Amino acid sequence: MALKIAAIGIIAVVSALVVRNERQDVAVAIGIAGGAAVILSVIDGVAGVTSLLSELAEKTGVGGELVVYLMKIVGAGYIVEFACSAAEEAKMPSLSGGISLAGKVLIVCMTVPLLAELVDVVIGLLAEA
Repeated sequence: MALKIAAIGIIAVVSALVVRNERQDVAVAIGIAGGAAVILSVIDGVAGVTSLLSELAEKTGVGGELVVYLMKIVGAGYIVEFACSAAEEAKMPSLSGGISLAGKVLIVCMTVPLLAELVDVVIGLLAEA
């Protein structure tokens, strides 16, 4: 898998460098497409890890929905980072900053229910002790 990711990345970089002098907009599109291809190539691995973490959560009694929710938060962080990189590549630093700020706010909003659920789990554990 690492070889596949490296190959996609190298092909995208070389293609963008070749085209950059003639068509800057096409070079940016190649860079974004290369990044998207790299992300899509690891989705199967992420799905496997998610199912394994859900199984572990069920065994511990925490609940698989917490793990899925945590994976959504991590995924949102990666998507926001990718969008920021794409905006920086397109020479739009103010857009990148806006995306970054919005992503951080989104992640905080997504984290609050997760923290509330974890507090409930801790209270349940303390009540049993």
